[in-house]
Amino acid sequence: MERRQVLALIGFSTAIGMLVGLVAAAFTWALYAAQNLFLGRLVGYLPPGYSGENGVLHTFRNPHPLILLLLLPAIFAVASLLGHNRGLPKIIASFHQRRSGTLGEKLRYALGSLAELGAGSPLGREGPMAVLGNWIGDALGSRFLPADIRGHLPFAGMAAGFAAAFHAPVGGALLAVEIFHQGLVLEIGSLGPALIGGLSGFVIYGAFWGYEPLLSLNPNSPQVYQIAFALLTGVLLALIGSVWIFLARQVRRFAANFSFVPRHALLGLIVALVAVFLPQVTGDGLVWVELAVSPLLSVGFLLQLAIARLLLLSVAVGLGGYGTLIGPSLALGGLFTIALARAFPGLSPDASSAALVGMGALLAGVVRTPFAALLLVSEIGGYAVLPLALPAVFTSYLLTQAHAFPEQNLGDEKLAGKPYAGLRSSELPFDLAGIVREGQRFSPTGDEIIRADDVLIPQRND
Repeated sequence: MERRQVLALIGFSTAIGMLVGLVAAAFTWALYAAQNLFLGRLVGYLPPGYSGENGVLHTFRNPHPLILLLLLPAIFAVASLLGHNRGLPKIIASFHQRRSGTLGEKLRYALGSLAELGAGSPLGREGPMAVLGNWIGDALGSRFLPADIRGHLPFAGMAAGFAAAFHAPVGGALLAVEIFHQGLVLEIGSLGPALIGGLSGFVIYGAFWGYEPLLSLNPNSPQVYQIAFALLTGVLLALIGSVWIFLARQVRRFAANFSFVPRHALLGLIVALVAVFLPQVTGDGLVWVELAVSPLLSVGFLLQLAIARLLLLSVAVGLGGYGTLIGPSLALGGLFTIALARAFPGLSPDASSAALVGMGALLAGVVRTPFAALLLVSEIGGYAVLPLALPAVFTSYLLTQAHAFPEQNLGDEKLAGKPYAGLRSSELPFDLAGIVREGQRFSPTGDEIIRADDVLIPQRND
């Protein structure tokens, strides 16, 4: 690469990161405002806030059941009309098909996400932040840079979005270049721009929301015998991750005959029903990991909360809720592992170490990003967790059977229909050239419901 191209990439990656950091800060402000309105003022229960963003850890208020049951289904139904289901899976698919989604799709996805996340969806805010960052990088690169280098800038934008969401610029950059592939493959040529984008984005975002780690977790130095706990954690969370994605796909098949708006209204109703009895399920759950490291919460409550979130997240993913499951994966892994540590105190590390180990392990198994998982938990809690996180992360990564982003395989000429069973062909995140069903190939019209035994032929744009 010539010197002028390097200088252009540095300059544009920095500018894009700063712009995305500003957009992410505005999105965070709007999200908090929506939560304050929908959940705080109308429902009467406001989820705890991140300590790294000066959030209030708990309000100790109970929700109004009738308002929950009436308000949330309506908000989720309206959000489905405002939004467009073109999130991270669409970006991954577009990368492999060498095309880009439209600005309208990405703005609508961000708007729909804002409404549902503000109304208590258990999914994560990092999805719309990364999608907006991807669009900003793609738009500026297409406008100002030649074709041979502009493809690096969407990674810079995504990295800035992830960095803002998790207060982790290096982990966010690694996540942006790792999430597009599985099998320990990185989009290594874009790592430099992603690092620049993530760092400059967090500089701007932190000016509004602080530079502290997102959660206050302070692990102790590990002991050699605690590696057994780390390995046990990896096995357990591989099982939990596989069950999670399996349940989500079963929900998707169940809802196959529902149209888009009823699916989201049903999701809002289910979130409301669960929140009537356990309001702590609202939000992405990350703050409950910080609260759970104290002895104030019982093991029984932690297990209840973790299982309820696992089931609710399965429903949210299966019904196509807006937002993504990277942050919820961290939360779910942390909650289950803290409960495990409490059950085996002689074998386990301190609660903060256990939480960070579990956070990284579940993320690596489900999303297939072990390197990013290690960096994210290290930036949140410090590098003292690495000796335990390494075995847990790679054990979970190797043993998890199902993963959340099958689009990472889109480089193949044919795809199994099973991960997409229950979706209409028009709802797939990638373009189809054909479907092979019972030995016969036909061209999709958009209304076909994908079956588990279908073979999907992606559209090629090479």
